[in-house]
Amino acid sequence: MRRYIMLIMAVMAMLSAQARQPGRGYRGFVEWSNSLTSEDVYGMYGSRSETRFYTGASTSHGYQFNPALFVGAGLTVEGCGDTDRFIVPLFVQVRTDRAFGRFTPFGDLRLGYNMADGGGIYLSPTVGHRFNWGRKVGINVGIGLTLRGHKVNRYDVMPGEQGLLIVHAGDKRSTDAMFAFRIGMDF
Repeated sequence: MRRYIMLIMAVMAMLSAQARQPGRGYRGFVEWSNSLTSEDVYGMYGSRSETRFYTGASTSHGYQFNPALFVGAGLTVEGCGDTDRFIVPLFVQVRTDRAFGRFTPFGDLRLGYNMADGGGIYLSPTVGHRFNWGRKVGINVGIGLTLRGHKVNRYDVMPGEQGLLIVHAGDKRSTDAMFAFRIGMDF
């Protein structure tokens, strides 16, 4: 038990070390993304809300103009295990890192187009903390909100000669708000 406590304390001491501000030049990110949302499900008896969990990965690459400004572009692929829905946006990312002693918060904004599920807007602001891990690598932990635009097929139930018929009633554009959690590294 003592070994585990010592290991946890060593990791916490390493992560609380003062993070170096990123320097000027190329910078890349690789992240594990998780999102939680409530989606409307249309059935025979109307619509109801169900909670969905999306998980996947994202990468973005760009240029660090100064210690506080990064601009780049990237791609995210997230999928829902319960359904065949995906989020596959191409986005432009703007990020700022600030150092306040040992505390190094960041904020980023991703704006793009979701290419899956009929397409739509993708907007994802995130705030979090950057932990220094070596000379040029940082670990990033952040939370945020993701707006995902997509197309939803609607169906109506109509009485027919042989019973009830399910008829396609058209498409509907929708935007889901998703709680997002990301953990990753920058290099």
